[in-house]
Amino acid sequence: MLQLLLQLRNTGNISQDDSVWSVTTSNVKSKTISVDHMVGHLTLFLIAGFETSASTAAFTLYELTQHPKVMAKAKEDVINALAKHGGKLSYDAIQDMKYLELCIMETARKYPALPILNRECTKDYQLPNSSLTIKKGTPIVISLMGLHRDEQHFPNPMSYEPERFTEEHRNYNPTAYMPFGEGPRQCIGVRMGKVNVKIALAKILSTFNLEPCQEKREIEFTIHGISLMPEDGVPVKVSRKK
Repeated sequence: MLQLLLQLRNTGNISQDDSVWSVTTSNVKSKTISVDHMVGHLTLFLIAGFETSASTAAFTLYELTQHPKVMAKAKEDVINALAKHGGKLSYDAIQDMKYLELCIMETARKYPALPILNRECTKDYQLPNSSLTIKKGTPIVISLMGLHRDEQHFPNPMSYEPERFTEEHRNYNPTAYMPFGEGPRQCIGVRMGKVNVKIALAKILSTFNLEPCQEKREIEFTIHGISLMPEDGVPVKVSRKK
């Protein structure tokens, strides 16, 4: 990302040549992006990428301890992928962890890292079957938590069912699934975030034993934070495998 921003600032264009990584300025008369703007993008990229990935991994571990059969399948998925790639946690091995991917998708549904989306109406829009018109420029808040936990879109929304995202068991409304946003404002780090979460989960599942700390209950959340944050942490007992 830093490379792309440097190219944009120094030349006014994005190069298709990955070897272009220069901090020298060209003869571009007007810089298309300022240094402060670059710093802002990179800072947000790091902050948003860290907390959201960490919380998604934590919520996934919690749900796995509450569903032993799901955890057994996730562990088997990780072990088989690692064995296929010589025991190395490579990018290709991560991509072969298909069931773990389903678990992350289900976690992102039930626990969207950012529970709301902020948008702005770009033109007057009359709501269907209503006399209400949303005026251009009106701020819009979309409740992802509300959409993702609505049984109209996701049957048994409070159940943790990774299989709902498989072709043979698909029973949800894809339009209502937006854990990383949608459109031109979709999360720029979606691919990086998924890889980070899968690496963390694969490493933990292959190295540690996981057990629930208490009887199953739904996690309660605090209002102090931008991302979805548990009120009393995520209770999971972790012990190293012998």
